[in-house]
Amino acid sequence: MKARPLVVVGIVLQAAVGALVLVSGLIMPIWAVIALGVVWAIGTGLAIRWRRRPSLVLLVPLVVLAIWALAAWAGEAFLDWTA
Repeated sequence: MKARPLVVVGIVLQAAVGALVLVSGLIMPIWAVIALGVVWAIGTGLAIRWRRRPSLVLLVPLVVLAIWALAAWAGEAFLDWTA
């Protein structure tokens, strides 16, 4: 399989995670949304930089999503964030 379609899928998944980060203001305070936005932007930069390594590009959105999920869980469990 060629690398280009995998890179495109990775970038599309990264865009979907970015949309999730943007709407996180419904369950997280603004400072957490900004911090996750920075994490997402760094991930996007890495995905673009690693476009010649499609497996890493596919891994980036999964890692950012895991960080988002961990932040949401920790905020609810320890900081009393509620929707």
